[in-house]
Amino acid sequence: MIIETKGTLMLNKYTAAALIVLFSVLALSCGADSSDTAQESEVEAPSELNADLADNEIESANAADEPRKLASQPGTDNYKADPPPAEPGADDEDLSLLGNGRAGLFEVGMSGETIAEIAQAYGDVELEEVDLMLEGMHAPAIEITFPQDTSESLVLELDIEDATVYRINVYSDSFVTDRGTGPGSTFSDLQDNYRFEGVFWGETGNPLVIIEELNASVILVPGEWWNIGILEENIPPDTKISSFLIL
Repeated sequence: MIIETKGTLMLNKYTAAALIVLFSVLALSCGADSSDTAQESEVEAPSELNADLADNEIESANAADEPRKLASQPGTDNYKADPPPAEPGADDEDLSLLGNGRAGLFEVGMSGETIAEIAQAYGDVELEEVDLMLEGMHAPAIEITFPQDTSESLVLELDIEDATVYRINVYSDSFVTDRGTGPGSTFSDLQDNYRFEGVFWGETGNPLVIIEELNASVILVPGEWWNIGILEENIPPDTKISSFLIL
């Protein structure tokens, strides 16, 4: 009985030791699994965030490359189109400068096909193709009327062969030289600012003076002092300038 009791005790002792080892292994295994799960959670969360940030950066870069792309307004579901890039506009001086082959943005030698496009810089203008029939001959031209004028502002005469502008008649007082002289100014203004010799008979029978430094003819409003090409008396200082002819 004593031997059997010792054997039983020894068996129970080894059994208990084995169970302790088994439980230790299971505990370590569960701890490792929990640790691995926690580490995976910690890694996955930042990965998703980084992916979202990367997508946002790509979308922002694409939006910058495409100015007309629809852009969402923060905090809403509304969308709007980005405005087109602003184009540089012409200065007021560029729009109105007169002389030396130009009247504002219109220039001698320019193609007749570009006139309508350039005229848009002056607002809601009217354009009309006309035949001036100068000296009984075909003379194509384009009349331009600005909103503030009651009659034609400019008449651009076109070359018959290549339809380029070869001279410009300027009637609008919106145009002035770099010295402030233009249609509506006086003969006195002309004398104060430019040198010229004599008065000549223009194509329409009206008096004109030639300003060589502007490469232009200045047509005056005739009065009693003018008699079909003959200067009867001195030209009054307040005589008005009716138009400029830019050559």
